[in-house]
Amino acid sequence: SDDWIEPEMYEKMYQKAKENIGKSKEIEELNNKKWKEFNIKKIFDFVNRGKRLKKSDHKLGKIPYVSSTMMNNGVDNFISNKEGKRFNNCITIANSGSVGASFYHQYEFIGSDHITSLKNDKFNKYIYLFLTTIVSRIGDKYSFNREINDFRISKEKILLPVDENDNPDYEYM
Repeated sequence: SDDWIEPEMYEKMYQKAKENIGKSKEIEELNNKKWKEFNIKKIFDFVNRGKRLKKSDHKLGKIPYVSSTMMNNGVDNFISNKEGKRFNNCITIANSGSVGASFYHQYEFIGSDHITSLKNDKFNKYIYLFLTTIVSRIGDKYSFNREINDFRISKEKILLPVDENDNPDYEYM
């Protein structure tokens, strides 16, 4: 069977788990954390809108094309186009359509003009996943008739847990 794991693998897994026992620290409850508002441009170094690429211009391929759909992590198609704005390791927020739908993408993709990319090169996967949930709350203020434009997103604030110096507590995230 393909599911068979050699006994040596179990031993290695056991040793690794044993080494990590006691290394983890107690995590403070979310509702016990102090929270503070931050402008989105203070959290993300890069806030960039994608670029329009008409459906009729899509060439089938393997590069994810992210748009404003709420399905499939925002991936609307797989294309091979050379043109288009490319992003990776960031959060996207839908500006129209499924306004506010937010997803983390750790892979390279081409973004439509219906999404805005939010990126900070200092963030890891876990910070991005935490922030994705927070960022999606922005969508509560908007609708199909009141889209998120570049001006509006630059004024947006998000609520984040803070450390003892009132800075975003990225270690906690």
